[in-house]
Amino acid sequence: MQNIPIPLPDTLWLNNQFQNYADPRAKIAALERKKELIRLKRGLYITSNAVANHFPGGCIANRLYGPSYVSFAYALRIYNFIPEYVPNVTSATRGKHRSKRFVTPVGVFFYRDVPAAVFHRAVTYRNENGVRFLVATPEKALCDELSTTGTIRSLRRLEKLLFDDLRIDYEDLLSVDTQIISELAPLYKSTTVETFARLIRSMKK
Repeated sequence: MQNIPIPLPDTLWLNNQFQNYADPRAKIAALERKKELIRLKRGLYITSNAVANHFPGGCIANRLYGPSYVSFAYALRIYNFIPEYVPNVTSATRGKHRSKRFVTPVGVFFYRDVPAAVFHRAVTYRNENGVRFLVATPEKALCDELSTTGTIRSLRRLEKLLFDDLRIDYEDLLSVDTQIISELAPLYKSTTVETFARLIRSMKK
């Protein structure tokens, strides 16, 4: 097996790695045929070793399309805010003006825009298996997710969405930082997110 020391090599790195070969592209193609390299998209690969060692989907998502960070339902599942398994990695982008989907041999990755004003706020690094990737904080993931729903003005209706539909635990919701949500909410220009900020404040009284 070819020794490729990085888990997500791109074409530029691979061409440099195999520059002593007569035809680096042929070498890369041979490694693909042997399944030692798996193409994620044109110009980006993952090694079979990385797949076998359960390389974090969040890190793949960051590299696959960007700038981006993991958010929405997948981030909420990472934090155990929702009980259901989330099979596809969901990420936030800015300025793309359209949703994006990548179907790869290692999973499906979805991307959608959030307002530019909130994009860089309340994002952190998460470490999984010694690998770091960008992910929304729980507060940001909740706001991102709710910003994609229809307009909700009623606290009771929002509670039904959070507790019955998304099945978020009441105690988990109590653990979020009210100040972060209050600072983020106006930047979404979303009635639903503003309603969420009101709900969190009322729960903390």
